[in-house]
Amino acid sequence: MLQAAPATPSSPFMSTRRLFNADENATWSAVVKTQRPRRADQLVPMFQKGLVALGMDGDSVPALEDVNAKLMALSGWQGVYVKGLEDGRGFYTLLKDKKFPIGNFVRDQKDLNYTPEPDIIHDLYGHIPFFADQAYADYCHRYGEFACRFFDDAERLRRLERYFWFTIEFGLVDLPIGRRIFGAGIASSIGECVYALSGEPEVVPFDVERICAQEFRIDQMQKRLFVLPSIETLYASFPKLMEVVQR
Repeated sequence: MLQAAPATPSSPFMSTRRLFNADENATWSAVVKTQRPRRADQLVPMFQKGLVALGMDGDSVPALEDVNAKLMALSGWQGVYVKGLEDGRGFYTLLKDKKFPIGNFVRDQKDLNYTPEPDIIHDLYGHIPFFADQAYADYCHRYGEFACRFFDDAERLRRLERYFWFTIEFGLVDLPIGRRIFGAGIASSIGECVYALSGEPEVVPFDVERICAQEFRIDQMQKRLFVLPSIETLYASFPKLMEVVQR
């Protein structure tokens, strides 16, 4: 997730060892149990494959060190607990280093459907399973490397943030099996999974230039979503994205 304050410079990451109490595990379990029978009809198959490969489909929060051991073997990536939300500089630097930030808290049960602040369910459950796929992981690494070139260029960096938001966070994709959720921001939200495929939001065909210009809000479900014709289309769009960003 892209917003807000980075972790403190003296200790940017927290230990990967974290004990969760009964309420926190119950919240994780509520999301996983609700989503488990729905995933095949809602999410891209690579999400389910990643959950299983990383041992994350249980009814309690998995130990990050165990997930990382499997993830490193599959794609060379790891998750890191952070003390606060990452700003663009911190976030893209982590991607460049093949790391993904994990918000070190679990949402309140009243926020099961949607939370604007990324927590363990958003970051660990929503994002990390995708990184078990090598092509996806390589794309995000390349994205981070490219974005790091624009830390002193607010407008170009904002184009990259918009593009990441409407693809990696909130993208849809049309597969031979039907339309599925590709964005991790949707995948981690019980309510938004239903909403995104309900016909209620405006769904717009994938277009690099339009996405780079499309503003977004983090405090509500997305009123406009973009749909990819295939996952490979996103990976292949990188040269076009580089062109649009650098104009």
